[in-house]
Amino acid sequence: MNDIRQEDMAEQLGVSRATLINYEKGHTTINVDVLERLKTAYPDFEMEEKEAEKPKIIQDNIIDFGVLFRILYTSRKNIILTSLLAAILGTGVSFLFTKYYSAQISLYPAKKDGLQGLGQFQSLATNFGMNMSLATNFGMNMPENNQDFNIPDVVKSRLIANKVLDQKWLKQNGSKVSLYQLWKMDKPPWYNPFSASMNDSAYIKEQAIKKFTDHVEVVEDRLSGLIKITVTLEDPPVSASVANFIGDQVQLYIQKENSAQSTKEKLFISDRLFIVKSELESSELALKDFKERNRGYEDSPELFMVFSRLFREVEAKKQVYLTLQQQLELARIEEVKQTSILHILDHATSPSRKSSPKRFLFLVFSAIFGLVSSSLTTVFKY
Repeated sequence: MNDIRQEDMAEQLGVSRATLINYEKGHTTINVDVLERLKTAYPDFEMEEKEAEKPKIIQDNIIDFGVLFRILYTSRKNIILTSLLAAILGTGVSFLFTKYYSAQISLYPAKKDGLQGLGQFQSLATNFGMNMSLATNFGMNMPENNQDFNIPDVVKSRLIANKVLDQKWLKQNGSKVSLYQLWKMDKPPWYNPFSASMNDSAYIKEQAIKKFTDHVEVVEDRLSGLIKITVTLEDPPVSASVANFIGDQVQLYIQKENSAQSTKEKLFISDRLFIVKSELESSELALKDFKERNRGYEDSPELFMVFSRLFREVEAKKQVYLTLQQQLELARIEEVKQTSILHILDHATSPSRKSSPKRFLFLVFSAIFGLVSSSLTTVFKY
């Protein structure tokens, strides 16, 4: 094909014709120096056919997007088919997940005027000719109902969790179940039917409390004070009932704590009033005895000084007594009112649609996964 005789090539390589024939037939291994002489003597001699070169996606650390898009466009059918298949599979997998329904209740703090009680007390004090600074001087505080509560901590407390777990809830099918039964915690798991932990009620309760806190979400708006409690469970009416129950329990707990504070203040004022009353009576008796023994104390400077001291003591005790008496009346009024600092703005209603799983998201993410994986596979194959 190259119009070369064996004798001429053997002469160029510096070997015999027989050795060249053995090289061609593979009987003798050719040396590297013979190959070098072959390359020098016949520079245009092609020993192998060059493979057809194809364009590279990355050339000199720069991505050629034209090549990349041509490769993807060539395999577009495979990529589209893979994406559709992944979307169908992802949507099908979503049906294996448990359906959850979310119900929400809104609580709003009552706007209480902190000076309301102070204004009532000031009006009473004015009628008796008292100065408001007197109560401050004696260390008296007005009965207020401004105790702060961290609502998220109250909602997710063990107190509320235990009350919720002890109740039975009406399901959509009309039957009543506890959360233990709803979560199938009253039965051993399928993978370990002989689980010893199922006989431990304390362990079951701990697991139920943890699961309860995971299914309850509390969001508090620091600016407006609006509190939203969201309960997500497997049954729509149960989730709404639990949310309303939590709202009522939180409201009842705070109201009870405020009432206890008012009662505590009332008892303290009552005890203090009894002591001051006894001291006032003793001071009045001392002043009375002084007047009876010293009829003409006005004419004696020394006796008049003793009288002034006793009189000032009686007046001071009388003002303290009046202050405590007025505070006791206000504390009684506050105890009767027992105003809650939280109002239920919106009660929870049974959700009509599930909150999860979101099958549209499964469809979108599965299709994206199929598109990316098939595109990467096509590029790596190329």
